[in-house]
Amino acid sequence: MYQKPKCNNCGGNGHLFFNCKRPITSLGIVCFRVNLKDEIEYLLIQRKDTLGYVDFLRGKYSEKNVFQLKNILMEMTEKEKTLILTKGYPELWAKLWNKNEEEYDTSNREKFDFIKKTNKELFEVASPWTEPEWGFPKGRRNFKEKDIECALREFEEETGYDKNHIKLIENLSGFEEIFTGSNMKSYKHRYFLAKIPYFISLDDKNYQKSEVGNLKWMNYDTACKHIRPYNTEKLDIIRCIHTLLEESIIF
Repeated sequence: MYQKPKCNNCGGNGHLFFNCKRPITSLGIVCFRVNLKDEIEYLLIQRKDTLGYVDFLRGKYSEKNVFQLKNILMEMTEKEKTLILTKGYPELWAKLWNKNEEEYDTSNREKFDFIKKTNKELFEVASPWTEPEWGFPKGRRNFKEKDIECALREFEEETGYDKNHIKLIENLSGFEEIFTGSNMKSYKHRYFLAKIPYFISLDDKNYQKSEVGNLKWMNYDTACKHIRPYNTEKLDIIRCIHTLLEESIIF
């Protein structure tokens, strides 16, 4: 019997990921703990590379769209822009994936070289960022994977914490941030809320080094300072969660 294709993005039937009209969706976990001073702390991870840098190497831009290029470059750190100007595409692409050699799309290399030759002045605009973005662990759904299954798997893979050691806060449908990225595509990140015992959370050195640059537990004020100001949707999520926790509405 013929079965309609199932979309890995939205989970719907009748179409595949590349034909999906809904925002590109990731699922994740906002995890918190209560420290020995009875303070709420949140788990944030820092990506190894900025989103702008990754999008640039993946060719997720139009070489004729200067506005889009400026937005992508403004997300990068000065170190990343220097790497682009001083290193070749094959080397940077292999380093991005932590491999000595990694196949790449030649059209992306051509775009990379073209921008360096014709729009070099765009790289001279100073970037305000000294490190990649901070956020919550998340990732894309596998085939036929449910939202919560995806969120827990990605949490375990990226942070190194056993998913069985966290307790999901029940009766919550999740917290969503929907936004347009620097590549002009629409994104949706949906997070579930979970708590981890304090002493289990102290073992925090097993995170996924290939994609995650750092992992830290932060109180509310520190977390807000680490999230970039233009990530207003992410800031709204942590504000909402913190208010609910502080007022003991959900915990």
